[in-house]
Amino acid sequence: MNPTQHTGINPDRRRWIALIVLSLALFMASMDNTILNVALPTLGRELGATTDELQWTVDAYQVTYAGFLLVAGGLVDRWGRTRTFVAGVAVFGLCSLAAGLSTNTTMLILARGLTGIGAALLTPSTLALISVLFRRPGERTTAFAIWSGANSAGAAVGPLLSGGLLAHFSWGSIFLINVPVAALCLVGAVFLLPRVRAERDEDHIDWPGTGLSIAGLCAVCWAVISAPGLGLFSAPIIFAFLGGIALLVGFVWWQHHASAPLLRLSLFRSRPFAVSVAVSGLVTAGGAGALFVLTQFLQFVLQFTPWQSGLSIMPVAAMMLVGAILAPISLKRIGIKRAVIAGLICVALGFTLLSLTHVGMTYLQMLPGAMFFGLGAGLLMPAATQAVMDSLPSESEGAGSATNSALMQVGSAMGVAITGSLLAWRYREVMSADAAVRGLGEPLHSDILASVGRAFDLSSGGAHPDILAALKRGFVSGMQVGLGASAAVVVLATIAVAIFFPRHPVAPDEAEIEGSEPKASPAP
Repeated sequence: MNPTQHTGINPDRRRWIALIVLSLALFMASMDNTILNVALPTLGRELGATTDELQWTVDAYQVTYAGFLLVAGGLVDRWGRTRTFVAGVAVFGLCSLAAGLSTNTTMLILARGLTGIGAALLTPSTLALISVLFRRPGERTTAFAIWSGANSAGAAVGPLLSGGLLAHFSWGSIFLINVPVAALCLVGAVFLLPRVRAERDEDHIDWPGTGLSIAGLCAVCWAVISAPGLGLFSAPIIFAFLGGIALLVGFVWWQHHASAPLLRLSLFRSRPFAVSVAVSGLVTAGGAGALFVLTQFLQFVLQFTPWQSGLSIMPVAAMMLVGAILAPISLKRIGIKRAVIAGLICVALGFTLLSLTHVGMTYLQMLPGAMFFGLGAGLLMPAATQAVMDSLPSESEGAGSATNSALMQVGSAMGVAITGSLLAWRYREVMSADAAVRGLGEPLHSDILASVGRAFDLSSGGAHPDILAALKRGFVSGMQVGLGASAAVVVLATIAVAIFFPRHPVAPDEAEIEGSEPKASPAP
């Protein structure tokens, strides 16, 4: 039965209200990607977490998010878009409750990983439902911009909300806030979302592919995160990294032979699709890594409170929204390729400016770099998203959107892992060479090397000004290396888009009318 018969809402108006429900759910999932960053120093202090454990509280969510997104794409096509959305929101809300009630880091990491499964189910279903609700090109562009704006806003608002909650409540509140939001989305789904028939009737789910992808990602992330502490060429790191790569290669091989693969490799024959998902993943990696270190820089080096740190991220959120608002205009006037390049240039400039941060720099001095990043991300994400969806036939929209979202989450997980690892490596290198730190003796010396948060806590209160100065130098030096690497990657992505992205992609309606894979696009 059509939900309109229950609500009495005009069908055209109902579509836009349904878009609000979908955007709110995506906002919640996106916010959970970043809401933890401001709370990392608090978690390190109250749960006694090491630097590696703090990285895993962030990456556990992102790794399962990425791995199960590929399953979710198939479920969207098999179960139906609305049913998958409802399942995802329910899992997300229940696991957020478990995370908020955690009593140790192990329990928190496990709950975060399960929450990522819920996010994986709801994310591609939101995009696939928008594709059903909005078929006209002009409306589709607007809807994608709103969807992308909700995604960007959630990521940017997360730190502010986290800071506000930590100022008045315990750290568990940053997860418990999701519970009423999830309940509201479930009510909206029941009364507003369409009952769309599943695109395919197969019941088979590629669980071997799921296991290979998640195990491979976990192994690679563990190797990257643990390398600074165990040694880059230590046996566990080499074994885990090579084992993870082997699992991921096995995953690709399996996708060639599986009867119902998670990842339709044929989608990558479309150049707009392949380039767009790669760009989205790289920019997401840089953004996640930057936020991971910047929120800690604000608290450790500039000595902001969690609330001040969250508030300090708001200009980034504002610029992301500005970029999302400008995106439809830029798409109409200059086209997808130039819009993506313009966004990438802004992101690269932002990362470059942030990589020049030094110990004596004030917040206002580092703000321009953060704002350029926000503007660039807001501009290019709608363009990249539209390029992805426009290159897909309708029966592959669920799998295609899941692939796009999965690679963005892979980028996010690897961005935190790599940037955090570079930060930890450089920090430990500087601390190991500092005479004042070496003179502390054990176990203080080991504590300072193992946990940045614990190190700053030990030196707080003005008792060890020389140690505090060394800690700030070490942290900022690591931050410069991590953000400099992010800038270099985005510059390479900009060059790749300029060379490989088609000058004239397939027209929006053409692939949809044909009901087949998009035709090859002409070379640039």
